[in-house]
Amino acid sequence: MWHAIYINTMRRKYLHIILVILMASFSESMALADEYQDLLDLLRIAEKGTEERLPDERIYLKKNLVYCTGTSRAAEINNRAADLVQNGKYSEAVTLLESAMSSAALFFPFRYNAGMAYLYLNDLPRAMLNFQKASGVLPEFSGTYLQIGYIYQRQHRDSMAIKYFREALKRNRQEISTFIRIGDIFFARNQLEMASQYYEASLRLRHRYPDGLLGMAKIQFRREKYIRAMVLLKSIDTSGEYDKSLHYYFAESAFRLRDYKTAVKHYETLLRFKNDRFFLTNATSLIEHKLNLSRRFTER
Repeated sequence: MWHAIYINTMRRKYLHIILVILMASFSESMALADEYQDLLDLLRIAEKGTEERLPDERIYLKKNLVYCTGTSRAAEINNRAADLVQNGKYSEAVTLLESAMSSAALFFPFRYNAGMAYLYLNDLPRAMLNFQKASGVLPEFSGTYLQIGYIYQRQHRDSMAIKYFREALKRNRQEISTFIRIGDIFFARNQLEMASQYYEASLRLRHRYPDGLLGMAKIQFRREKYIRAMVLLKSIDTSGEYDKSLHYYFAESAFRLRDYKTAVKHYETLLRFKNDRFFLTNATSLIEHKLNLSRRFTER
């Protein structure tokens, strides 16, 4: 009798475990289906969405900073601050912009560039405050939503990050970096198949898109297919603007293949961009250590 009770009890336990596994698998499948549907929705926006409306005769974007045309005092101050940010003088830029905003709090370029300066100072709360105010002043500008999404991503609030990345594409259907940003979130989670879908989507919209190719190379790198990663990295056009983390993945792939000369070359190149966003989340000292290690191996 006790033996029969024990068997029935164990059967119920096993059935419960199987049910939990099946429910988990179903939930995961539903989540993936939702993600694929979200990706399709973004592709539809990119193909049919509205063009971004900006006063091109007054402001323009250069290296993720807003510059002004014209010779007004506000334009001169803003452009000087933007140059300071580009040259890594973030505190000086903040001082200049905060002073200017005391009498022009709603001037969009001041707010946006102040957000960028605080971002590079890793003062995320002040960066967020300025970007939110900038989006209120000029809601049509897609770049602001990308920066807000990036801050949420840094804070590990992925759902909010994705929400703002999608908003950027809704504001400007040519903002295909949205697909890269969302793909990077899945890449960080090691959900490589989903990340790959977003990177490939960007390439369907713009053939040979540098950041899309970089994303696919990162997938190969994570899968330890280093030769394939390097082939993709070599195919990227670096004559224009591109993600400088390309040099990190090139160097790391080369190092693992014992091609230390190539590793040295790309670590050195990466270190020439110390003001790049890559170094907000990666220590310069670590890259310098990897460079020195690669140099030692080349001397053997």
